[in-house]
Amino acid sequence: MKTGVLYRASKDAVTKKKTYHKFPEPEARAPLESITTSRPLELVCIDFWSAEDSSNKSLDVLVVTDHFTKLAQAYLCPNQSSKVVAKQLWNNFFCVYGFPERIHSDQGANFENSLIAEICVVAGVQKSHTTPYHPMCNGITERFNRTLWSMIRALPRKAKLRWPERLKSLTLSYNATVHETTGFAPFQLMFGRTPRLPVDLMFGSALLDNQVLDYDGYVQSLRNDLAEAIRVS
Repeated sequence: MKTGVLYRASKDAVTKKKTYHKFPEPEARAPLESITTSRPLELVCIDFWSAEDSSNKSLDVLVVTDHFTKLAQAYLCPNQSSKVVAKQLWNNFFCVYGFPERIHSDQGANFENSLIAEICVVAGVQKSHTTPYHPMCNGITERFNRTLWSMIRALPRKAKLRWPERLKSLTLSYNATVHETTGFAPFQLMFGRTPRLPVDLMFGSALLDNQVLDYDGYVQSLRNDLAEAIRVS
């Protein structure tokens, strides 16, 4: 990848594996809940991801992922406080994509508190969390975290040192790439169209559609495309 060129993320990127300390398995495990969704914004999963910058300072990134479309957003945060979480969710996700039906997180204090509960009540959003011994129930954000880290590692050295500045570009690349689980790009499932990227113009692969539609025709075409994408995903 060339520095400064927005690219579509590779599905074959090598992911970084976490190292866990070994603890005895608890005798009683909570039942594992199978999470399924059938429409965009039915369930949105949130989690924090941390990584070091060029000065070895740990930076906190709030990851918000739509469970159905797999669309992900990553917001650089000054800390992991509930106030920061509430502000990021309201200003950068709810007011951009709309209010989800439910938010899912782990049982961290920054997600399970009176402020987040109040925000959910005001927004008409339900709140759920992972069970104590099954944090993998929020695996969709963990998967994006691993992919995001592998994308950062794939950057050229100078760009890698300034990865926080490229967080938005990397996230768009992820959302514009066909997801192996759904067979569609998250962006397409959420918005009903393929995003236009600089790389498409560079390689002459920009999608051109000269069909002229009025508003009614556009909306109907969009509905048909989304319905077909949802049916086969």
